[in-house]
Amino acid sequence: MANLLFEITSFLFSVFLISNAFFWLKLWEDKEYNWKRLFIHLTETKQGRKIVIGTESLIKWGIILLYGTTIYSSRFDIYYHFIVFSLYTYLFIKLIIKIYNKDFHLPTFSLQAASILGLSLFFEFTVYAFAPLDRFLWLILLDKLLAFIIGIFILIFLVFFDFSKDIVVNKAAEKLRSFKNLLTIAVVGSYAKGTTKEFTTRVLSNKFNVLETKTSFNTDLGIAKTILSGLSPRKQIFIAEMEDGNFGDIGEMSRLLIPKIAVVTGINDQKISIFGSLEKILDSKFQVVNFLPKDGIALFNANNENSLNLYRKAKIKKFLYGTESPQNKNLDIKAFNIKESRFSISFSVLVFGKKYKITGVKLLGKQNVENLLPAIFIGLYLGIDFSTIRKVFQEFNPLPKSMEPRVTVKGVTLINDTYNANINSVLRVLDYIKIYKGKKILVLEPLIELGKNAENDHIKLGQEIGKVCDFLFLTNDNYYKSIRSRIKNGVKACSIQFFPPLKIAEFIEKSCNKNDVVIFEGHESLASFLALRSESPY
Repeated sequence: MANLLFEITSFLFSVFLISNAFFWLKLWEDKEYNWKRLFIHLTETKQGRKIVIGTESLIKWGIILLYGTTIYSSRFDIYYHFIVFSLYTYLFIKLIIKIYNKDFHLPTFSLQAASILGLSLFFEFTVYAFAPLDRFLWLILLDKLLAFIIGIFILIFLVFFDFSKDIVVNKAAEKLRSFKNLLTIAVVGSYAKGTTKEFTTRVLSNKFNVLETKTSFNTDLGIAKTILSGLSPRKQIFIAEMEDGNFGDIGEMSRLLIPKIAVVTGINDQKISIFGSLEKILDSKFQVVNFLPKDGIALFNANNENSLNLYRKAKIKKFLYGTESPQNKNLDIKAFNIKESRFSISFSVLVFGKKYKITGVKLLGKQNVENLLPAIFIGLYLGIDFSTIRKVFQEFNPLPKSMEPRVTVKGVTLINDTYNANINSVLRVLDYIKIYKGKKILVLEPLIELGKNAENDHIKLGQEIGKVCDFLFLTNDNYYKSIRSRIKNGVKACSIQFFPPLKIAEFIEKSCNKNDVVIFEGHESLASFLALRSESPY
């Protein structure tokens, strides 16, 4: 009987252990294998604290301590074993439910991820086979040990990775220096840098042979790999997006790239947990300006106060871009008469003393006008006719996962904005959906790495959501109370719920009709979006 119970428990434990290894690997991947970002998640978010001191974690520690009762009397063994069996039965059922609700996420496959996963599980199951203690107790101990084992193997890989990364970066720098006539462009910011880079690339590609960094290749290693694999004598321009996970990263990337043109998009308090203060974030972004040569130029976003402050600080040839407002004066390129419909925008632009009009651009929201301005300015600066730029814009389609519209069979508009969520993107989405007459629904992943500003930022979000939305679905319960506290005081009767992805999708499918709109913000909301059948409106 005891052996049968252990065999069943072992099977349930093994399934859970493998799923838990996937969970930890996915969590490390989401935090870009950055121990500081992982620590912030585990300490600052409710979601993270549940992992460390949540009910399940405390129960496991309690079961470990409970083993002491079996030392005094063997008659307690069967009860202890049944408790362990019950725990892993519960965890197994919970896993099945998560998979059914499409709430279980796998890490991206890579040789590094597969190696870490394989080595960690090999170690766990090898140790599992040689249990020196009570077999049931050993299962719990191995369970608690898993996160540390994965962390150790990741640390080993990172040491090797840093060594090999230096070799790749140095090799790329040597190659890049041989391209004397290559124009290099860097795009930095807390948000909108990816779309700005992509729009600029599309415009410049009409006249020049352009190399760009692809999505997620926005680190020094990503830029180096792009140089080694894609840079050839035919290339005339290299445009790189730069993401700083730590202070000094942009300086390292700028030292590699030596940009001639820099674009500073919007800057906010995203990642303040990592940098410690907004001033540090600003200093980090400004490093790209410090690396510009004497004949280099920098563009700054006048719609963003932090970017505007860096413009005032810069001593190099500099330009301001932005949309017309009483605050935005002396702009070098200005958008005005902005008109937006459900699936397109039109606007006029004043640049180099001339006015131009652009209509029917298949992009959503006024914020995309702001993102188009650097592309217009740099294109004109490098000799591209405005008529060509206009034609390029009118051939645009929204970027994947960036205000990407879809329509269901019932005529419900779905907006996939899951690439990245920050306070500015959410606020701008709320402004965009005001043009819809039907129900307005937001599926939101609460924001992360906001440090001491987290509560206030989510309170601010709740206040704005309460003015616009009829329903808010949160993908996790981080900062639930902060958001809810202001939604209750909103203009609209906004219902706030915390549901798994499949249940959110079912609600949308049953409750929404033509003229309704649903916005999906943040990575975690993607599962709900993918569960709904839809097609492009274009």
